Amino acid sequence: MKPGFLIGNMRSPGGTERVLCSVANGLLQRGYEPVVISMWGEGEAAFVLDEKIRQYRLAAQYPHGILANLKNIAALYRIVRKERITVLVDVDLILTFYSLPVKILRPGLKRIAWEHFNYYYQFRKNNRIRRLAMRLAAAFSDALVVLSKEDMGYYADHLSIRGLLCQIYNPNPYENVTDTGKEEKLIFAAGRLTRAKGFDLLLESWALLEKDFPDWNLVIAGSGEEEAALKAYAQKKGLRRVTFAGLVREMEAWYRRSAFFVLPSRYEGFGMVLVEAMAHARPVISYACKAGPSDIVTDGTDGFLVPEGDPVEFAKGMRRLMESEPLRKEMGKHAKRSVERFELGKILDRWEDLLGMVSHEPVGDIKR
Repeated sequence: MKPGFLIGNMRSPGGTERVLCSVANGLLQRGYEPVVISMWGEGEAAFVLDEKIRQYRLAAQYPHGILANLKNIAALYRIVRKERITVLVDVDLILTFYSLPVKILRPGLKRIAWEHFNYYYQFRKNNRIRRLAMRLAAAFSDALVVLSKEDMGYYADHLSIRGLLCQIYNPNPYENVTDTGKEEKLIFAAGRLTRAKGFDLLLESWALLEKDFPDWNLVIAGSGEEEAALKAYAQKKGLRRVTFAGLVREMEAWYRRSAFFVLPSRYEGFGMVLVEAMAHARPVISYACKAGPSDIVTDGTDGFLVPEGDPVEFAKGMRRLMESEPLRKEMGKHAKRSVERFELGKILDRWEDLLGMVSHEPVGDIKR
């Protein structure tokens, strides 16, 4: 089988691009012939794709205007026909606007829409257009893939879905990690510095703790439009042991150094950083936001899930872990065992089942 994966820009160093690389490389090893198609972008892919995977790019720059988009649709059609792609996967629901016309021109093509945001996610740009794309994907795709069981319920409740509605987790990029048992009195957080990620709430929680724990530090990795405001808030509050680490390439080193990980997001697509931290035997604290953390964290066992937007309760969870090394170690052991369900092999099994189902080949346990 030759599945095609259509994505915005493989040159972007984001989580979606990394997940696609893992899935495409894994399917290649299982005998598939994946093709990866970028809508735009110049230079090498941010993550390593096997050299046997054929890559295409429709345009050098982001398409603006009707003519540019029509040219991209025509180019996509030519690639699908040339490569004889049997199943085309949109790695973002907005790409439905490109793949659906190709489906009309090539009726035998099967289409899968792969969502990386939750149903309630509010985009800062083109939100209305994205909501339309979501409805079109639900109505005209052979399958719609979401990341969490929680989110699957939202899509089922609010959309008229013609094809299969499936939940497939993103794979854990850190498998077989050896825990050294060492830690620093360091709390780690990572993500884009945007309002959605809730780092302002985290600073509120830290302001309740910093004076009581003079040997502990908070490190926030990432960049974004809220960076200046967050730094100004930390300065205003007199917070002296907060480090803004910027973009971090070696995340593994920070997971190893940390005592535990925190995710203060107001909403999530999934929360892969929780899985990554837990793979390093680190307990986690997260708001029980839409959607994903409740699929990952078992409250009180491998971490704490805190009611949405409550920095006082979040601080209480942090305090419990800061005060008790035995609790951190016990929760960390549970965390490492818990994320075995996100192993790449298990995720590839699900993708194989789905690809087989939409192409009418033998399948496994994917359900409607």
